[in-house]
Amino acid sequence: MERTYSYQKDEGVYRRGDVATYFYQVVTGAVRTSSKLHDGRRQIGAFYFAGDIFGLEPDVRHRWSAEAIETTALRRVKRQAVLRKSQSNLSFSHGVFKIAERELLHAEDHRILLGQLTATERTAAFLLQMNHRIGVSGEIELRMRAQDAADYLGLTLETVSREIAKLSHMGILKRHNRSFQSTRVLTLRSAAKLRAMLPPSCTFEIPSISEAIVRTLFS
Repeated sequence: MERTYSYQKDEGVYRRGDVATYFYQVVTGAVRTSSKLHDGRRQIGAFYFAGDIFGLEPDVRHRWSAEAIETTALRRVKRQAVLRKSQSNLSFSHGVFKIAERELLHAEDHRILLGQLTATERTAAFLLQMNHRIGVSGEIELRMRAQDAADYLGLTLETVSREIAKLSHMGILKRHNRSFQSTRVLTLRSAAKLRAMLPPSCTFEIPSISEAIVRTLFS
């Protein structure tokens, strides 16, 4: 399980409809899951960063495609081996359940984000998510393209750029480039003000998976 598999920028890990043979963990880099509609529009389902696990499916085939956002290294474990071990090992089964639970919580949050929030609220929620997951002392290095972020939020690129500019003018956010399309690093000056923009019941914080669970799954 120490072996890693490398993927170049935009290279597919798997496609929608492929047999779900493996579960994956991001070692370095980042991955997005996506689905294209019949009219060509794209929906980003989730982003995965170093340490995250993805590819758990309720069925035998993948419902989303997965691509590397940048040069990425992954570990993988066979789905059938995990399912077999889950049937006979209670603690192992609990670990798999916690990973699946995390995916369900994220899917529920994303459904609320797309179905009930305004453009300003969606952008605020996205920035809080990124700060929680990959932010360091308020510095958020975005790994994805600006268009990826827009497709994740179900908004146009112009709308997201406008919302980012508005937050910058309010002093909540600092852009290191004038254009959201060209920036890679954002400085979050007030997470509290971003949270205040969201409905009180919405936290959009995805729980982390403990190292013990990860070691169990990929041992």
